[in-house]
Amino acid sequence: MTLLRRLVVTAARVLVQNPEARAKAREVLEEEVKPRAKEAWREARPEIEKAGRGLKRLARNVRDQYRKGRRGD
Repeated sequence: MTLLRRLVVTAARVLVQNPEARAKAREVLEEEVKPRAKEAWREARPEIEKAGRGLKRLARNVRDQYRKGRRGD
């Protein structure tokens, strides 16, 4: 983790001191990183929502079984 932290701090220092590097970083972020992140989210969202529905269903089942056990049914 220390190596990664040093790399991030060094990159931040370079960006602070170098306007050309800042402009390039902004360009890469806007043109490459953001579009890929948006596309990945679009692709992953249905599965994430499906998993959320499954977890809710599981929680309801566990709750119902717990309540059923407490009542002695």
